Amino acid sequence: MVDKIAPNPLPSGLVRDNIRTLVYLFGQELDERITALREGSGYEAVRASDIRVFVHAADGGGSISGIARRLGISRQAVHMSAQRLKDHGVIDMQVVQNSRRDMAIVLTEEGRKAMAMANRQIFNLESEISEVIGSEGLETLRKTLLVLIDHTKKKHRNGAGLTPPA
Repeated sequence: MVDKIAPNPLPSGLVRDNIRTLVYLFGQELDERITALREGSGYEAVRASDIRVFVHAADGGGSISGIARRLGISRQAVHMSAQRLKDHGVIDMQVVQNSRRDMAIVLTEEGRKAMAMANRQIFNLESEISEVIGSEGLETLRKTLLVLIDHTKKKHRNGAGLTPPA
């Protein structure tokens, strides 16, 4: 259970209880597990950056410019990822109405199948997490992250962010 914390597994110099570091490192661990699960799927060569673009496309799509803005990267980087995803047959790019250069990214039928496969893999990873922290712990983690994401998005849209305590 959670109260049985193992010795610090982080490289020396990293702050163990820094939430940002912990979330990042846990995300990295999950990414590595998902990469291993993709073996034999035909998607082994898909890059982590491509997956981030794919997730945004699957979450209702959006334009290359919009995805670049949300990810905080260049349009060119998103376009390169989108082109690799298109080569895999999982997305298509369509001209955005009233724009001469922006493209919308949409999932293809193959992309929807790939997303279903990824969802099954993530479900299996969540089952493993549940074995460690219990089903209630997993749901508490999920709800906590959703609340924090929602709160941060609302604050950010209003021109503010998470502010340090006084």
